[in-house]
Amino acid sequence: MFRSLVTRLKRTPILYRIAIGNAVIIILGAILGTFLTSILTNISATLWHFILFASIGIVISLVLNFIIIQAALRPIRDLRQIVRRIQARQAEVAQLSLRDTDPDIYQLTLALNSLISQLEASNLQLRLLSERAITAQEDERKRIARSLHDDTGQSLSTLIINIERLEHHLPADDSEMLSRLQSIRHMAQESLECLRSIIYDLRPAILDDLGLLPAIRWYARTNLEQSGIQVELNFPAESPDLPQPLTTALFRITQEAVNNIIRHSQAKKASITLSFQDGLIALQVTDDGLGFNPAQMNQEAVHLQHWGLVGIQERAELVGGKLAISSDPSQGTTLTITVPLLQAEVTSHA
Repeated sequence: MFRSLVTRLKRTPILYRIAIGNAVIIILGAILGTFLTSILTNISATLWHFILFASIGIVISLVLNFIIIQAALRPIRDLRQIVRRIQARQAEVAQLSLRDTDPDIYQLTLALNSLISQLEASNLQLRLLSERAITAQEDERKRIARSLHDDTGQSLSTLIINIERLEHHLPADDSEMLSRLQSIRHMAQESLECLRSIIYDLRPAILDDLGLLPAIRWYARTNLEQSGIQVELNFPAESPDLPQPLTTALFRITQEAVNNIIRHSQAKKASITLSFQDGLIALQVTDDGLGFNPAQMNQEAVHLQHWGLVGIQERAELVGGKLAISSDPSQGTTLTITVPLLQAEVTSHA
């Protein structure tokens, strides 16, 4: 009987709860007032007695009113706490359910559940499309890099060899033609070096041939040291064999982080740390540069079309990882990417 009454009261609209509570307070106040009036008429009451009893009545009324309103508005507080937990990714959308509550609140939870489910479905579709786009982009980069290496690169190499042969067959006294051929050969060599740089940016062969750690070491030292930034690399003695999508994602994340340091940080020193422990891969990129406000940057990144950090976060999420940014103006920046590893996907080797 009592449980049925409590359940029915929970399902009563908040407006009616507050009205019932206030009615109870009015009734109790009237009864208490009548009782106190009868007491005061039987004693020689003074002004202080009236003040005392009036104060007690006011305090009791305020306390009861606060308790009733707090109990009536409890579903709203519960709903707010659940939404906050969902925002902090500490609760699932399925937990957004308040059945034994105000019918209006219940309908609100159903509407919020529907909206959140639609957003999750849209986010899932966007992630799948993004994953396909990134995969297609990497495949196209591979194809273009291979084509440039096998076709354009070979043609330039053959051109340089033929020019060198012509230089050896020219008469010794034909200095003008020799100078022209040498100039053409230098231009062809510079074009070949530029082409190789483009190929390495598209898809460094070292990533496919030697793996993640040598590729990161090569890219970091080549680009940071050329920009006058001292780089410290902290890699483990043993590295696991990683799936190709994960290897590519970690290399691209490092590549973008290095480019951000060169373009924006004005740093003097940088460090890259990669560790494998407790079923996690942790990639950390640190610099001693200008730093920035991460919250402000996240809000303005899309508006200002600054896609560096957005791309890093997207690639991390596509492999099931998380990005943490620690930065303050003039205090440098630290990017930490953690990715969980399934033991079935990892085979350690020296």
